[in-house]
Amino acid sequence: MKLSVIIPIYNEAATCSLLIEKVKLIPIQKQIIVVDDCSTDGSGGILKGIGDIELIRHQVNRGKGSAVQTALTHLKGDFVVLQDGDLEYNPADYEKMLNQLENDSADVVYGSRWLGKTSSLSYHTVGNRFITWFSNRVTGAALTDMTSCYKMMPTEIFRSLDICSAGFGLEAEITAKVFKKKLRVIEVPISYERRTKSEGKKLRLTDGLIACWTLLKYTLLDFE
Repeated sequence: MKLSVIIPIYNEAATCSLLIEKVKLIPIQKQIIVVDDCSTDGSGGILKGIGDIELIRHQVNRGKGSAVQTALTHLKGDFVVLQDGDLEYNPADYEKMLNQLENDSADVVYGSRWLGKTSSLSYHTVGNRFITWFSNRVTGAALTDMTSCYKMMPTEIFRSLDICSAGFGLEAEITAKVFKKKLRVIEVPISYERRTKSEGKKLRLTDGLIACWTLLKYTLLDFE
């Protein structure tokens, strides 16, 4: 079985090379698709020097969701997972997520940063927990981490979601559509090292509002 790893990159010069090397080291047959979303910090030059990846570049910055949509036409794996370009998430967690799919324990696997853990009451974690709570109320799910980047599923299912979100509404749209299709979803605990705003953290309050609207749009308002 082959895993396609989609890595949207926007201004991650400090971390993208090391992150991709970590992905390469995972002992799974894989395809690594990197979409440079018109980075302006030198990320593009770094990515051009990395071998064994499929590199695509946007000529204008279009957002994380658009980067994922661009990668869709290049997928060759049986399964797909999303990977941020920083070092917050550890690719070593791919294996236990993939095991759940290969054993037919689930249709979709979410990597949860909070499952079985206590988290600090930071602005970031409180915001994520609120959005997850809102998501559960809207979709009827019982997730602990809706906003997690790590979502893994068969490529056929991922294509069927027909992703439309250009930016950070991506995670909410995936969640809304997955639960609307009544797919079997499980969470597995993953490791997580949060970076700060000064280190390049990009999520803002407005992204949370976009996520909430996206959940309503694709669940209660019956958008396809």
